[in-house]
Amino acid sequence: MYLWCKWLHIIAVISWMAGILYLFRLFVNHATYAKTSQDNHNLLVLMEYRLFRYIAVPAMIVAWLAGISMVALQPGLLNGEWLLLKLLFVFCLTGVTMYAGGLALQYRDKSPLAPSALKMRYWNEVPTVLMMIIVWLVIFKPF
Repeated sequence: MYLWCKWLHIIAVISWMAGILYLFRLFVNHATYAKTSQDNHNLLVLMEYRLFRYIAVPAMIVAWLAGISMVALQPGLLNGEWLLLKLLFVFCLTGVTMYAGGLALQYRDKSPLAPSALKMRYWNEVPTVLMMIIVWLVIFKPF
């Protein structure tokens, strides 16, 4: 059963990362192209909503549930300090995902507080860096 949970966890994490990385890329496009065209705005709002609601968040939830299931099946995993540190970064990634949901609402509502394309380019790197740290911890288990 543990390997099935691990398999599901990996698939969910890949889907979550694909969703969140693409979502930030859509925000770059939204900040760049939606101001000049209502059609662009409407299309990007729809794409952002669907990506967040139907891919990124469900994949995040499945990743969490599968990860929790793996720990429930093998509680000794909690003895590794690497896992606790990994969880810290996963909480950060979850926060970034929820922040993206808030950004989607700002862009939808054409909020003056919605970040610029340049800021979104920087934010697009945050999930990547978090993913790199998380995968490093899982592979190398330094603690």
